[in-house]
Amino acid sequence: MADDPKAPMADVPAEFNRRDAPSAVARLQQSVFLILVGAPSLELLHQISENKERWPQLKQLLTDRTTNVTVVGALLVASCASFITTPPPTDISSWHPQFPYTCMLGAYGCAMLSIVFGFIQILFLGIIGPGDIKAAQTSTLKSVALFMLLIMPLALLLLSACCAGVGYMGAIWLGNVLWIKVLLSAGYAVLLFILFLIMAALY
Repeated sequence: MADDPKAPMADVPAEFNRRDAPSAVARLQQSVFLILVGAPSLELLHQISENKERWPQLKQLLTDRTTNVTVVGALLVASCASFITTPPPTDISSWHPQFPYTCMLGAYGCAMLSIVFGFIQILFLGIIGPGDIKAAQTSTLKSVALFMLLIMPLALLLLSACCAGVGYMGAIWLGNVLWIKVLLSAGYAVLLFILFLIMAALY
């Protein structure tokens, strides 16, 4: 019976199952590659690229993800710009000290770079082929360059979100409303607890 071309990548080696990894560190590495690159390793990425059915699917998946990252980056740029240029209407938060303002500027810059790298990656995904990935396996420089190009849009977006979150938290703590500070602290505690549960479930 012929394989369904729309089925998951069943002909990809078992390394796609993170639980087959020998250690938690290896599972973490594979997860990072899956999130940022789309495959657990460059070797498996090359194997997928040689499959005429699976490679277009992965390229389309990466293109769609990069497009979404670019859109979210544009929204972050607009949000950060409004925080930077608009004075706070109340004393709930204080944006006048350097710390929150610097964090928001950092978030703005990272979001802009995420958009730029996202646009470059979309163009790159349109021309990349199996030969390019195979060449990256034979050269450390090309391997690092390929990896960096694939991860930069999402990595910069995550960094931008972290900077914005830290800046917002700093502005609240520099404000004059105690109950807002308490709610903010509780919210961050819940977030950290959820992240802990996710890590415990995955690893």
